[in-house]
Amino acid sequence: MNRIPIISRDKAPSGIADLYDAVKRKLGLVPNMVQVLGGSSSGLKGYLALSGAVSEGTLETRTREKIALRVAELNDCNYCLSAHTAIGGLLKVPSEELESARAGESPDSREQAILDLVELIVKTRGDVPDAILDDARSAGVGNGEIIEIVANVALNLFTNYFNRLARTEIDFPLVRSLETATA
Repeated sequence: MNRIPIISRDKAPSGIADLYDAVKRKLGLVPNMVQVLGGSSSGLKGYLALSGAVSEGTLETRTREKIALRVAELNDCNYCLSAHTAIGGLLKVPSEELESARAGESPDSREQAILDLVELIVKTRGDVPDAILDDARSAGVGNGEIIEIVANVALNLFTNYFNRLARTEIDFPLVRSLETATA
């Protein structure tokens, strides 16, 4: 049960309802997370602005979804794991790749370097060792992409922390974190 209530479209102020409509046009639905964020105009607008900005970057959508999955796994956020696994499926990313990304693994050296960087950004709160940055650069990750990776991590930290705090009801097929699933 949500600890912060959903603000349905019919109860939302007009500005929030307009944002819901924009999300629905893009995704075909208004996820529960968005409706809970609807309790704060600035919270919802901030999320949508950063989400829109990172989607215009140079990182492939599949890579961004794998970043989201790795961050959600590190933060034990079942809502985000469920949402991004569903999105990954819509993008036709094989389920084995999605599961590997959750564990921080990829057979592709560039993607592995990105996932390693993501993990260290989260675990060190950004104080990443030079060797990890050097590995990413050696794998072909440019400085602009490193900045985008940090932006993607920040976006996903926001949604992970928010959904864990709000206990947002999961409205996607349930995916549990590897830690929770084995406990």
